Amino acid sequence: MFREAIDYPTQRPEGGRSVIVGGLVLVVIMASLGVAGLDTPYAYLAAVALLPWLLVRGYYVRVVRTTIGRDQPTPPRFGDVRRLLRDGVVAVGISAVYLSPGIVVLGPLAVSQALGADFPTRLTDVGIPENATAVAVPIVGLLAVLALMYVIGALYVLPVAVARFAYTDRPGAAFEIRPVVSGAVTEDYATAWGISVALRVFVLPFTYLLRLLLVGFFLQFMIATSVRYCYGQGVGAALDLDPVPATHERSDPDDWALRSAVERVPSDDGAFGSRRRRPLTGGRELTPAVRRVAGGDSRGAPEAETDADPTSDADPTSDADPTSDADPTSETFGGGFRPAVDPDRTGSESERGTRSEHEDDDD
Repeated sequence: MFREAIDYPTQRPEGGRSVIVGGLVLVVIMASLGVAGLDTPYAYLAAVALLPWLLVRGYYVRVVRTTIGRDQPTPPRFGDVRRLLRDGVVAVGISAVYLSPGIVVLGPLAVSQALGADFPTRLTDVGIPENATAVAVPIVGLLAVLALMYVIGALYVLPVAVARFAYTDRPGAAFEIRPVVSGAVTEDYATAWGISVALRVFVLPFTYLLRLLLVGFFLQFMIATSVRYCYGQGVGAALDLDPVPATHERSDPDDWALRSAVERVPSDDGAFGSRRRRPLTGGRELTPAVRRVAGGDSRGAPEAETDADPTSDADPTSDADPTSDADPTSETFGGGFRPAVDPDRTGSESERGTRSEHEDDDD
């Protein structure tokens, strides 16, 4: 799955365009945050970066939706902005609900450490007696360990919850604990999640280093898309889900296959046959190799046209040699098919035959 995940973001027909658009959106987000951090008057630009960030989150949900249950999925297009914003908002809300219990416990401890104050000292400063502080510190430590374990578990099952929302298009499906847990404990999902972690740990950091060359933003978007490919494939296999119609696309991703090189098209004379799409050298189209002709008997031979009296006796001396070559244009096969003759080739052969007859007369 690792190789498939790496190759997935740029697959045709929409992959290249989506990577370009997604990379540019990441550039806009980083530029807005960078300018917002320069001075207080520009702080409002941080809010401007929220919309592009939600667009990217919505696209990740779309990737999960279009990869679930498909053997060879292709990247969706970066379109339907309203739908992307809606999916992004719901995905962020699901993440916030799942992670909030751990954040409530670990958040104050992290802020206390960031301010450089020890937690027992902070309790003493707010007027809590030392005896109560001595009892509270071990309890808080135990809660911190449990909260950390909960956050790790929530991060593990969170992709399943988001995938459930993406698949059913119902936010409530992300909070149905039984199917979420049953999908998370399967080997298929565990393998996919492990590959996604490997992409984040061993590949994603290099994209941050390349941001100075701008190419890092596009690579970052590609790796993030590969991670969601792993989520969709893992959840689809774990819960045995069938593909859902991609109503936001121009067509369903299952139909995104290369068109056949041969199609049934009318030839120059109106008959139908099979020919290649691409023209020959010089721009001349291929004529059909076999075409159906109208009329004929039950064996497919065409009806003969004659002006002779049908009651007249035929001259036995005028019988043609049955072994002689027949006109290629009149040779037919069963079902009323006959080979199409290239008009250019036929004309050239007729001209050569006429010239040879004149040469015989001169002799």
